Amino acid sequence: MPREHSYEYINDILELLTKRGPSSKYRIAKGSRIPYPTILRKLPELEKAGMIKRIGEGKRGAEIYVATPTGALLSYFNQRVNASELFLATPTIMKYVETRNEELPAIKDPLGFMVGELPFKLSRLERLKVEEAISALGAILVLKHDEWYHRIDKEELKHLLASEENYQILKRLVSNSMVALEKIGDQANHLRSLSEKFLVELERIRKSG
Repeated sequence: MPREHSYEYINDILELLTKRGPSSKYRIAKGSRIPYPTILRKLPELEKAGMIKRIGEGKRGAEIYVATPTGALLSYFNQRVNASELFLATPTIMKYVETRNEELPAIKDPLGFMVGELPFKLSRLERLKVEEAISALGAILVLKHDEWYHRIDKEELKHLLASEENYQILKRLVSNSMVALEKIGDQANHLRSLSEKFLVELERIRKSG
């Protein structure tokens, strides 16, 4: 099988799971139009890579899979999923993720994550850790708010938020972003203070020479 076809299959599977939510092997094959034997080979590979997650069994013992935050980000950056679709998929994706706020890089060191780590991490999405992917996902939802908000039908949005669980998941992501922004402000002020001291030191060295 040509290498480019392999990547195309991965993109097709991640797009379907991000847009449609939990799906069986049969539904993935039917919805993506990928041969069923290929689906049987690809799903274990994607699960091992942390792009999808097996969450249980459906009717007649069918295995059910969902996209992980990493898988959803890959769909977004590969332009298979737009910002509004990513937002609508986020509550379902996050239901099957277990992590604590203090583990998120965007909370521990937001400025370092956004400026130092994130650009490099996004260039190697398939290697993102779960907590890194969640931090990136939250940042996208906030930064792209104007893009996705106006594309979602308001009744669809109301239906999504009618679920207390969905509301709490989205509220948590946005709240984490707010905490991160506050910390970035504190870190930026600290950096400004260091910069001022550094400029004074440079001037002192220049005059002493």
